[in-house]
Formats: sequence, structure tokens, C-alpha cells
Amino acid sequence: MEAPFCKACHADLTTAKSLGKKNNYNLLSCPKCGTVTVDPFPTVEQLIAFYQGYKGTTDYQAKKKSKIKRATRRIKNLKKLTEGSRFLDVGCNYGFSVKAAQDLGLDAFGIDMDGTAVSGSREMFGQKNFETISVQDYAKRGAKADIVYTSEVIEHVPDPDGFVQAISAILPKGGVLYLTTPDGGHWSLPGDFTKWKDVMPPEHITYFTRKGMKGLLEKHGLRVEKFFFSIKPGMRLIARKG
Repeated sequence: MEAPFCKACHADLTTAKSLGKKNNYNLLSCPKCGTVTVDPFPTVEQLIAFYQGYKGTTDYQAKKKSKIKRATRRIKNLKKLTEGSRFLDVGCNYGFSVKAAQDLGLDAFGIDMDGTAVSGSREMFGQKNFETISVQDYAKRGAKADIVYTSEVIEHVPDPDGFVQAISAILPKGGVLYLTTPDGGHWSLPGDFTKWKDVMPPEHITYFTRKGMKGLLEKHGLRVEKFFFSIKPGMRLIARKG
């Protein structure tokens, strides 16, 4: 079995820095960047099995109007940061951000590993604009986007390093990344980390701190331009390809 390591900075992890246990997973805090990683770390096969009939997908669909409205506000601001018009939502779920981007005049596409969500997106917003594919495979095709949008996705993925590397490959120089994820280093977290509502392995398997996320992005040529202030323990950022 592979020894546990931080999924942000790759430092070695030990149970001496455990923040407790949840759902039979140890929550190991990185001694260098503070990012928390579950141990044992789920395999790709285990995650595929877990997400069969995933309830979160159904719950998300019920929030269509509010999700499109929120995405529209965000994407309006992102449009100001680049002259390019190619938009990609990585982990698009039911395509609400893609719909918002289309309505704002962008050439928008969405990808997701959940075939059910992609089928629903195609039915609602266009057959040509959605695909069931990993971001790694999408990048290998040489696909490009001036804006990459990925919201509440990276905490789920089994290979955050490969995930960010692929996003960087998709973005041209000067391209913009908008990313959100739970903030594992937020000031408002409970003293007992296991009591935080976002601690739900194997659904969330990496809990990034700002330091960990910044280092991971910089490793792949993405410079954080802004971390947004948030009262709730969520991380929102804008980064740019150097």
C-alpha cells in the first residue's frame, strides 16, 4: 500500500498529524501546507462505485435557477479578465454554468465524468456542448479554453495534481482559471475537524488550505491573482496562466 502523502505539496503524512477519523478514514494534516488528506486514499475504482446513483447530482438539478443566476454573476466578471471567448466548465454537472456562459456570448462547453448529468445537460442546453470525459483526456486532445471554470470539484478527484496539470495545458498564456472548493484552513472551522459538515469521505477526499492550493497551482504555471473573502469555510479564487 502506498504511503500517504499530501495531495497539494506531496509532503509525507503520518498519523501523528491526524485530525481524527470519519467514516473509517483518517484525516491527515500536512505538516508543510496544512492541507488535509484522507487515508486510506480511495482508488479510482472505489470512487466510481461510490458515485453510482450519487444523490448530490439530483440535489444539484433542483437548484437550476439559482445556480444559473450565481454563475452568470461570476462569469460576467471573468469575461473582463480576458479577450478570449472559449469557456470550459470542468465538472459541469447539469450544465448550468455553461448555460450562463452561452447567454453571455461565450463559446461554452462542459465536461463531466457523470454520464447521467451530461445527458441531462445535452437535453436542456445543446447536444454539441457537453461531453462525458476526464479533464486529463480532454487536454490530451489539444483542446483549449480562455476561461476554465471548476466549482466544488477538486476536493472529489483522485489525482488533484493531474487535474491541475490538465487545466494548465488547456489554458493559453494569460488564460483564466476560476476555482472553488471547501477551505480546509478557514478560520471558522470547528476545533474538532470531524465536526465540519464538509468532512464527508469518500465524497470529499482532499481539504485544501490556501497555502496548499497556491503551491499546487504554481507548480503547473498558474498564479493566484485573488482569493475571495468568505465568511463561510469556502475557497474561491482566480488564477492566471503565466
